Amino acid sequence: MIPEGVECSIFFENIKPNPKSSSSLLIKGTVSSGFKIIMSLDFTGSELIDNSNAAIPDEILDLLKEDLIDIFGFGPFDKKALKQEMKDLNMLYYVRYNGKAYRSDEWKAMKPEDFAKLQ
Repeated sequence: MIPEGVECSIFFENIKPNPKSSSSLLIKGTVSSGFKIIMSLDFTGSELIDNSNAAIPDEILDLLKEDLIDIFGFGPFDKKALKQEMKDLNMLYYVRYNGKAYRSDEWKAMKPEDFAKLQ
């Protein structure tokens, strides 16, 4: 039997360079994990700071930071180079189970025996 994890969807509504620093992106959107909460993040590549009360679990923030690094790299950010990446990024989906977070593709690929190893 495959157990049920806690789903967490990150919806991106606005991603723009921080007007105060070219080394930072301001990310606005919502987090949905049974209910929706408005999120406000500051991303530099080396740091991902939650400036909202979204209460995103640390395990998911760590994966989100890795994914944002894969997409945007590290600051300073070039506005022109970011335009396409920002346009294409709508949502990232994670699952949290037993104190660990998984990307949606990792979670879907797991088999019952994988969960037995986690116990």
